Amino acid sequence: MILDQLLDAYDAACISRRELLGALSAFLAAAPANAAAEPAIGTVKQLNHVTMFVQDVQKSVAFYQDLFGMPVLTRQDPGMNLNAGTGFLGIYPAQKRAPAIDHVCLGLEQFDADAVLKKLTDRGLKANIRLRGDTKELYFSDPDGIRVQLQDVKYRGGVGPLGDRDPK
Repeated sequence: MILDQLLDAYDAACISRRELLGALSAFLAAAPANAAAEPAIGTVKQLNHVTMFVQDVQKSVAFYQDLFGMPVLTRQDPGMNLNAGTGFLGIYPAQKRAPAIDHVCLGLEQFDADAVLKKLTDRGLKANIRLRGDTKELYFSDPDGIRVQLQDVKYRGGVGPLGDRDPK
């Protein structure tokens, strides 16, 4: 630990009392920044997925499958989701927009979309819930305008206990 090292250095006469006090002051001043605060929403357990809009879905799917061996997890016409371990990569047609990453989805355990929506709006953030079948998808933007989706860690692109479709 840093504190023990500072005291050992002082005891060994490697640093002066003034240097020890200065280092301790810096250490204590930095402590609140290092301390984990209680998160307002919850602790992210995974990067659930990233959704991209691309010019050619089939070409992009082939690219990621060729490089990384990512099998199709679910098809959500006109796009599809590729398995990426505990998360997935959503690939959808850009249509009338430029290719881009549309949003990132963070997975939380025991996610309650309605409770989180209230917490976000209480903090002055504009957020909304969108239904996909029976699944609630919560979206908001970060300070730079990047869209963030929150979802339960079990969410797997419209399939499973929180999804509305079976894989095709």
